[in-house]
Amino acid sequence: MRALAVVLGLLALGALQADGINTSLIHPAKKVKTPQKTAPKNNQQKSPKSAPTERWIYSSAFLTAYFSDGHYKQGYGLLLPNGNYLSASSLVFDQGMYAQTIMARMQDDSAPLLICVARLRLKAIDRNRGLSLLGTHVFTNDNCQVRPESYYHARIYKKYAQNLLAHSQTPSTKTLYYPQVGSKNAFEVQNLHNPSSLQDTPLGRPLFDAHGVFMGMLGGGQNQIKVIKRGVIIDFLRAMQKRKLL
Repeated sequence: MRALAVVLGLLALGALQADGINTSLIHPAKKVKTPQKTAPKNNQQKSPKSAPTERWIYSSAFLTAYFSDGHYKQGYGLLLPNGNYLSASSLVFDQGMYAQTIMARMQDDSAPLLICVARLRLKAIDRNRGLSLLGTHVFTNDNCQVRPESYYHARIYKKYAQNLLAHSQTPSTKTLYYPQVGSKNAFEVQNLHNPSSLQDTPLGRPLFDAHGVFMGMLGGGQNQIKVIKRGVIIDFLRAMQKRKLL
């Protein structure tokens, strides 16, 4: 009897310690999914774009206009449909002379550097509006030598031409963006906070808002740089369209 009491006592003690025993071999326990700690979401807000890097960079052209007396001027232009370019009149007309040769360099999304694309010719000029319309005369290779049109030329002209007459709405904006040739011979995006203070600014520089919408162009003489607004440019292009120059 005493031995039986000892055994019963040991069994009772084991029952009290059952919490520390792995009972999965006795009664299959249901697997309890332990809640996994999920990493806290990074609620960092996307920083607003300081400047657009969309396709308008590849619609911009860096122009060099050569005159008959040997001097030249450099500025910018904007690629339009059908191989046309928009630029400032004062870039291609200087000291009573029209530019004899106009070289266009552009940048494609497949190439990091500016390369020669075409030689342009003056098609029309409106000195009252301060604008000029240029057309592609011949295509060139990377070294600015004449060559037939290539797939590369066709791709740029088809993909990046800006059809300004197809867009009627012009959102308001406080900051304007424009292309600038950087030290690495590639376009960089710069912003223009104060259009009223413009000095030593290349003519024909296209201006865009933060959404990549064309807003205007820099024009004027050497001593008076101004922003040619989009509405003035649209009127000029419509006049060119009526004359079937586009």
